[in-house]
Amino acid sequence: MSRILDLLKAFAGICKTQPLDQSFWKVRGSEITIDLEDIPELQKKDGAVYLKGQTLSVPVLVVRRPDNSYLCVENRCTHMGRKLDPEPGGKTLRCCSVSHSIFDDRGNKLTGPAKGPVKVYPSREIDGKLVIDLT
Repeated sequence: MSRILDLLKAFAGICKTQPLDQSFWKVRGSEITIDLEDIPELQKKDGAVYLKGQTLSVPVLVVRRPDNSYLCVENRCTHMGRKLDPEPGGKTLRCCSVSHSIFDDRGNKLTGPAKGPVKVYPSREIDGKLVIDLT
């Protein structure tokens, strides 16, 4: 039954990663600042959230890697614009649609019908906050 449910979710483009409440992050100019202390999803390795709203023109996926660094990417597959989910181990991202395009941690397309790479944003951790550079 679980496999059928997963297939139906993939067909509908429903990903496992949930949006982060806008009260935990801010956009200033070309930077997003996230207060990491209050976000349990980003306290665990392979944890992830996505950001949408405020003044963002595109959604952003934030993944905590096994080495405790963060991967920040445009949360839009280049095939059909569906959201992305992290794969266990923090090295790849998978499109949540049925086609399952796979991207590496540099945004490069590895498999699937995606038309190209996804944009990766540089980030840095400062005093318990994650700062993502959108330029």
